[in-house]
Amino acid sequence: MLLSRSLRTDPYLLRATRRAKAHVPVRVCPPRAGFVHPADPGDIAGILTFFGPAAVYGVRGVELRQQPAAGAGVAVAMLRVPGLVLLFEQPMSPWDLSGQLTDMATARLQRAGARVTPSHTGVRVDWPGSTLRDFMLFDGLMHEIGHHMIQHAAGKHRTRAMRTADHERRADEYAVRARRIWAAQW
Repeated sequence: MLLSRSLRTDPYLLRATRRAKAHVPVRVCPPRAGFVHPADPGDIAGILTFFGPAAVYGVRGVELRQQPAAGAGVAVAMLRVPGLVLLFEQPMSPWDLSGQLTDMATARLQRAGARVTPSHTGVRVDWPGSTLRDFMLFDGLMHEIGHHMIQHAAGKHRTRAMRTADHERRADEYAVRARRIWAAQW
């Protein structure tokens, strides 16, 4: 039985190439005093163009926003299903965080190029050069694109395609893989 041209029988990459928009709109809300948007619209457009249609298929937009009002810690990014990636403003470097970071959080920041210095009262995180921008592009944007790809490929727009732990693990793997591919070009 031939199933060509049936819904979702084409591989994701073929559908993405055929259907993805040429341009993903990036909306900017100015950061508050003492905060910055480490990645600008040009950086975002550049990385999305580099990763091509598979990364942007179904993405309706990217917004650079102020930090959400409530919550513990520093919010980096989130996916608002379907297809809207929110990248939040970040405090200017260095960050002085109260409490201690988990080993996983410390490893993630160090992988992004941050210098993490623990003390008895908290943690100081320094972002040399363009490392904070790269952190936002990969551990923020591409991580959320990983979530989007999972949801979009499964056709789930209101419910999770898999349990949260698996969703996070897959999105992290996607972001790490994207960082490696990006680094290999230089």
